Amino acid sequence: MESSCRRRKTWRRMEQEKVVRKVIWPAIRGRSCPICFRNLEVHYRAAAVLTACRHAYCIECIRKWSKLRRKCPLCNAEFNSWFCKLSLSSREFQKEVLPFHDLRTNSNEEIGTEQIDSRRILARTRAALNDRRTRALPRRRSFGRPGLVSPEIMAHRKLEWRASIYSRGIQAVPSTSSCPEQDRLRNNAEKEKLLERIKPWIRRELQTILSDPDPSVIVHVATSQYIAWLEEKAKSPSQQLDVQDSFMSPLCRFLHDKTSIFWHELRCFAESSYNMETYDAVVEYEQLQ
Repeated sequence: MESSCRRRKTWRRMEQEKVVRKVIWPAIRGRSCPICFRNLEVHYRAAAVLTACRHAYCIECIRKWSKLRRKCPLCNAEFNSWFCKLSLSSREFQKEVLPFHDLRTNSNEEIGTEQIDSRRILARTRAALNDRRTRALPRRRSFGRPGLVSPEIMAHRKLEWRASIYSRGIQAVPSTSSCPEQDRLRNNAEKEKLLERIKPWIRRELQTILSDPDPSVIVHVATSQYIAWLEEKAKSPSQQLDVQDSFMSPLCRFLHDKTSIFWHELRCFAESSYNMETYDAVVEYEQLQ
């Protein structure tokens, strides 16, 4: 009996070590939380890896998200549990299973204040979209699951998707999680952080529009013009700036009739709180008016 119990414990420990080595740690290593950008490898004790798709988040971020919806923000996979409380020294972790939660019905059970607030936020967001004169296209997209689709194919799919934005006559709906643009330039550190976010997005967008694999010069022009516009807005927040003439005109010689929508798409991405991967998955579109 004692020997059998010891064997079961040894087997469970080996299974846990296998999950840590092959599932949890690869999902965390070198990654940041797609919601708050916190370094998950450094703060692995506060990380959570979804069992459904193996995408990793800060446990507090994904816990708050789960009260709004039970689908992964990155790939839209449905989930009801995650791995958390990882210990690298002992190669142990815990699996947290979420309780049943239906946002469509009101239960007679006692509901926490935070959950009620989450429902109100979701309701307000839906109401705001329904009040728009043109109906938003509530499409959550996936370009393939990592590991099943090569990075090259995924990148090609994203370029095709971005090209369709300019050809279909649609534009991004500004994110409900956005903050005033001038708040992004409170100091040099914030400016550098913003530049680090928008440069890859601008490069990909210009590759799509210009069919140029290396639009480095125009990336510099677009980045400089956008930062200059933000700095001008920070100086005179109440002033109505002529963006088209003052800041977009240097881009017109390259982008022509696509300049306005490029500027709109850039603003929507830069104002959002998401990194590029998450933004691609969740951004919604509406017909141009």
